Amino acid sequence: MTTSGSIGAVRSLLNGGHGRGLKGVLLRASIGSIGVKVANTLLAFCLAVLLARVLGPEGYGVYAFAFALLTLLAIPAQAGLPQLVVRETAKARSLQDWALMRGLWRWTNLFIVAFSLAMVALVGFALWFGDNWSSAERHWTLLTGLLLVPLIALGSTRGSALRGLGRVVLGQLPDNIVRPTSLIILAVAAMWLLPNQATTPQGVMLLHVMAGFLAFVLATILLRRARPTEMNEVLESRQEPVYWRRAALPLALVAGLQLINTQADLVILGLLREDAEVGVYRVVVQMGNLVIFGLVAINQVLHPHFAALHASGDLARLQRLVTISARAILALALVPVLIFLLMGESILGWIFGAGYMIGAVPLAILALGQLANAGFGSVGALLNMTGHERDTLRGMIAAIVVNLVLNLTLISPFGMVGAATATTVSFVIWNAILWLYVRRRLGIESSALSWKSS
Repeated sequence: MTTSGSIGAVRSLLNGGHGRGLKGVLLRASIGSIGVKVANTLLAFCLAVLLARVLGPEGYGVYAFAFALLTLLAIPAQAGLPQLVVRETAKARSLQDWALMRGLWRWTNLFIVAFSLAMVALVGFALWFGDNWSSAERHWTLLTGLLLVPLIALGSTRGSALRGLGRVVLGQLPDNIVRPTSLIILAVAAMWLLPNQATTPQGVMLLHVMAGFLAFVLATILLRRARPTEMNEVLESRQEPVYWRRAALPLALVAGLQLINTQADLVILGLLREDAEVGVYRVVVQMGNLVIFGLVAINQVLHPHFAALHASGDLARLQRLVTISARAILALALVPVLIFLLMGESILGWIFGAGYMIGAVPLAILALGQLANAGFGSVGALLNMTGHERDTLRGMIAAIVVNLVLNLTLISPFGMVGAATATTVSFVIWNAILWLYVRRRLGIESSALSWKSS
């Protein structure tokens, strides 16, 4: 396909093929994505309430600490591949290069399987034969959860492939809907049939592994059904492993550092404070994440459009898309922030129990940090989808250094308040740096307060 043909296809796609405007396309696509995110948020709350009340602050703290460590351990297994798969699948689709798309998917599967097995084996060996660095309950909960690492990585890349094909909602269903729903159902059933095992952190982690397997199976089925019919006629595959590895490395570092930036407070809190405080803070973090559900949901839609518009050179439409989405993201963030500032303590006590009410101040701090996160717009997505992932990496490195230093400094004397403060400051620094890079590299104003044409 010629360059002019590719550009025409992109413009036709963004116009909906029937002369509809960009706002209409974005609205229709965002409704489904936001619907999934709202459902995921409700499911996450139901799950958090269930586990927080059943396990109590201390038991929930053990589970939360183990899951935070597992999240960090899954970074090498994914190695930045989900975002790479979205970008390269969207490109291959626009060029109708089905052999390259098939090669991309095969290469990512093999990479993930090899990396996951090696990493799980090494960590499992260290846990099994090493000295117990913490309580036995933490040790066995973490060991059980190692099975989640390859399941999360493989499921994530399948969802990314679906998003790259334009199936934004389908790509989010397995991880955002099926996994938490399955875990809730399994937990309720287990508490009824095996109450002694289901009410322990290790038992809950085992149920999470089962739910992760169900989500992975569904993601595989959905991708098989959604893949272009032309791929059935193209048996050969073409790979560009050198290019993919070079592109995946900065994406992997960005994704890894971003996870470290979001999990460092919980992990360091778990190392320096009691399990009960970790459990309360985990609830606070989940509540604070409500503020940016609009950012996360809309970004699922924006990724392929950012890549396509930048590839076509249509910066005017790209600016319009960025401004419209940024204002929608900020509007969706304002409501939960106001609620948490005014009624945070009452909400924590009513929903999770009196033992969690001490998290009101950290909740207010995190909510304000997430509001700033939303206000800057989709800065990370813009840079990553336009080939400037190294700039995202530079901003993230600066933010994570500040985050780690502040967490190590503030958590010991101030506990949850120190952790929330460190995380909030790092959010602001990271977004401010990326905002400057977006303006410098793309000439785009990403914030919700953009004065440019919308």
